[in-house]
Amino acid sequence: MEMTPKERLLNTLKRKPVDRVPVSTYELAPFGADPWYEKQSSYRNLLNYIAEKTDVLYMWEEPAANLHSWNEETIRRREGQTLHERYILHTPKRDLIRTVRRDDDLHTTWTIEPLLKDLDDSEAYYSLPWECGGVDMSGFEQAQMRLGDRGVMLCDTMDPVCAMAYAFGMENFLVLAWKHRDAVKKYMDIALERLLIEIRCKLEKGAGPLWRIYGPEYITPPYFPPEVFRELVSVYDKPIIDLIHEYGGYVRLHSHGRVNRLLDLFIEMGADAVDPLEPPPQGDVDLADVKKRYGNQLVLFGNIELSHLEYWSEAQIEEYVKWSMEAAAEGGGYVIMPSASPINAPLWEKTEQNYYCFIDAALKYGRY
Repeated sequence: MEMTPKERLLNTLKRKPVDRVPVSTYELAPFGADPWYEKQSSYRNLLNYIAEKTDVLYMWEEPAANLHSWNEETIRRREGQTLHERYILHTPKRDLIRTVRRDDDLHTTWTIEPLLKDLDDSEAYYSLPWECGGVDMSGFEQAQMRLGDRGVMLCDTMDPVCAMAYAFGMENFLVLAWKHRDAVKKYMDIALERLLIEIRCKLEKGAGPLWRIYGPEYITPPYFPPEVFRELVSVYDKPIIDLIHEYGGYVRLHSHGRVNRLLDLFIEMGADAVDPLEPPPQGDVDLADVKKRYGNQLVLFGNIELSHLEYWSEAQIEEYVKWSMEAAAEGGGYVIMPSASPINAPLWEKTEQNYYCFIDAALKYGRY
């Protein structure tokens, strides 16, 4: 009997039998999941196909309201198809400034100037008053209604290490985490405290069932060895995972790069799933090997690179999907999924055709 996408995804997370391997297109999702894609006419046909054929994971993230009104201003200026935004946060100690750039034909944000430049900036930022004023769940509830049984909700949250890396910028953060780790952890402690309050608020209002925690990739090899990962990720992410489990939710840890030596730590933290499990050269994951070693403990998401969908032939796509199913489908616990989503507009014709090929091949070879 054919299952609905919602049933298929939930049974996969619960390690129960399913009719076929779930197929996800990651952040490229229909039903209003990302307005940018829906505004691009070149994505319209593909989004309709995804809605009809795949198992949608609707990504939702809403920050908590801050009861305290900070003195903040935004300056915007446009140059052709580029929007420049300068955010100025006034604190008693100093002004904190963040500058970003957005290009109309690319679905990404370029950080030109990070908010925090040094530890003194961090002290100024975290000295500001913060009190959770609740979370607006109306968007979540509306998305649930649009989604129906075509998939499940995927709630997004950063972890403390991501909060630091985002605020400092990656290069600066890496230096600080090596040279001034205790000081960085001081602010990570504050970030964790606030995240737990915010996540509990969402959980109490029905957020879930699946959560994605992003940020661990900042501490993966070759940037840091596994023992530092345990210190800066495991210690901080485990309380978040435990809280989500307390409310019956499932956790998918998101980490690009070389995670092969870290999967034991993911399990120690209590993660239910992991993505995107990138193969070489971007990552170091052999899907068949990881399935053999960890398939009974982690639900595996991914192992298809976006670059495959952008540049490979359709024959290569089909053969790789077939191999992926042979490597990881047995016994369930696998969701085939790209590592990322396209960011260009218009969508390249080759990429679109390869997405159709990827979906069709997954449906063909993923049957049980």
